[in-house]
Amino acid sequence: MTSTMSKQLDITKMLHQVIDLELTADDALELMIGPEARLQTVYVQLDMKLSAFAKAAGWANVLHSHRDIDHEQLRKLYVQGLALFLLASAKRQWTHLVVLSDEQWQRITTADKKDKLADLNKEYLAIKNFLNGAYFDRRHEDFRHAWHLWLKMGIIDFDISPEEIATSYQVMVDQFNAQFE
Repeated sequence: MTSTMSKQLDITKMLHQVIDLELTADDALELMIGPEARLQTVYVQLDMKLSAFAKAAGWANVLHSHRDIDHEQLRKLYVQGLALFLLASAKRQWTHLVVLSDEQWQRITTADKKDKLADLNKEYLAIKNFLNGAYFDRRHEDFRHAWHLWLKMGIIDFDISPEEIATSYQVMVDQFNAQFE
């Protein structure tokens, strides 16, 4: 199971694509942002994607808990968040943290599904807490934990398959590149 999962989700390829996307945008838009401001911007964008994903998933909206989830929109937001995780890893030179071993895939893909409000809240808040530790205290292990939780949340908790992620990611890359041709 894990070797199939890791083949469907080529993290190294995705990482190279997001780095190329950023370079393409920089050239096309002639962006002149320093490295620290760029890193901050990636973390802010990632935080906003995490929030948008949680809002679209709707688990914390207890007043409207019986609404249908738009799986396509959820997947799109998830993939955008994943791309920002990859870009953040590149900015910190932590790319080795996002490429997963078969053992890490096994742990992520066999984790228990969380679907209760308290569990999803805890997972979401843990991701945000780990990202803050990664940014402010430069703790690479916090980044690794956030990354693993993000993968687990999408793949296990919200049933977004690695194949769906890979396909959506490629569509996102192609659409972005088309903007700058």
